[in-house]
Amino acid sequence: MDTKPTPAESELIFPLDSKPPLGVAFIAALQHILSMILSVMAPPSIVGAALGLDALTIAYLVSMSLLFAGIGIFFQAKRPLGIGSGMLSIQATSFVFPGALIAVGTVLLKEQGMSTDQMLATLFGTCFIGGIIVMICSRFIRYLQKIITNTVSGVTVMMIGLSLIHVAADSFAGGQAARAVGEYGSVSNLCVGASVLLVILICNRIRVKFIRMSALVIGIVVGFIVSACLGMVDWSILSQTHHWFEYPVPFKFGFFEFNLQALLAIAFLFLVTVIEAIGDLTATSAVSEQPTEGKLFESRLTGGILCDGLMTSLGAMFGCFPVATFSQNNGVIQLSGVASRRVGIICGFIFIAFALFPFIVVLFQLIPEPVLGGALLVLFGSITCSGIRILAHNKIDRRESLIIAASLGVGVMTMVSADAFAMLPSVLRMFFDSSIVAGGVSAMIFNLVLPKNI
Repeated sequence: MDTKPTPAESELIFPLDSKPPLGVAFIAALQHILSMILSVMAPPSIVGAALGLDALTIAYLVSMSLLFAGIGIFFQAKRPLGIGSGMLSIQATSFVFPGALIAVGTVLLKEQGMSTDQMLATLFGTCFIGGIIVMICSRFIRYLQKIITNTVSGVTVMMIGLSLIHVAADSFAGGQAARAVGEYGSVSNLCVGASVLLVILICNRIRVKFIRMSALVIGIVVGFIVSACLGMVDWSILSQTHHWFEYPVPFKFGFFEFNLQALLAIAFLFLVTVIEAIGDLTATSAVSEQPTEGKLFESRLTGGILCDGLMTSLGAMFGCFPVATFSQNNGVIQLSGVASRRVGIICGFIFIAFALFPFIVVLFQLIPEPVLGGALLVLFGSITCSGIRILAHNKIDRRESLIIAASLGVGVMTMVSADAFAMLPSVLRMFFDSSIVAGGVSAMIFNLVLPKNI
């Protein structure tokens, strides 16, 4: 049965089908951009640097990540031909893949004497097939839902939030740049992060709707001003040479080459993204006050995951690594009270503009890590709360409590003691490389094997 809150019960200022004024929608879109822009740029930068690619190639890969993030977000919001969730679902290059792509690129491909272009053509060929796998999975959501229940989704969403907290904490303390100069966790870094956190909390509790909707932007602006006064902003970034325009080139590194070993090494990760997408889209439905069960919800899952697969395969043709729905933006929806599809459409156009005119992205690189850390801490905590809300939809009896307790324990164990699984065969160990996968898959297995009536 599809149920959602009545208008009187709603905590949203602008629900899914509303059309906020353009200025308000732009501010709301900017909050989503601020929460993820550097994360979108990170995977291609990490993979490119690890594989020894030159600066121009890495810049191109980053631009393609931005481009297909924008196209994917537009499809998710507009849902043309049933492609997309029809919600404010944010897409970007996935953090699930960099480690595997680097391993395949260095171990399987470089050692075989491939050139850089051949290596990239093989990696993107593998990603193209992976996108097809995701699209096929989207056709079987009804059957997957029998395995991935609300309990499994709730645990997965909670693990998504919990697993991201360390990212926020690292930025809060100053990030890698602060480690390099011995200022990690300095009083100034902590004070800046705390000021952002405090401003966001205060703004979110003010009754003025515009201030609540703009809480994230206001917090980041205040934090930026404070950090600038403390001399923490690296203004030299503006004087560096940057591309003014970038355009997509199909098969830029040559036509796809296929390698069975590469495909086998990465294929499972595409199934992981399907599990994560179910959790992410369930959380988006919950914070958007949409049904988390029934035919409408099922169609949103089908369309959303189909869009993930399509953007991954299409993006591979132009040099974009696998695309997936992002989870932290559910925190933005919950924090701002804005779930309007119009905001998603604006986000899509902004990312496309960033891809074509990459010099704009430089402005976001001015934001110091502690400023981002203070904002991300709230957002990632909100994702965890979304998981709790999903679990609360079900009656939590003794069996459900055992499933939740055991799967969360396994997931958190992988975060605090990753070496505990180091002696396992590689085929089994990959289940524990990600706390999200460990927690989600454990919940799925426990749900299948534990008897329901005893």
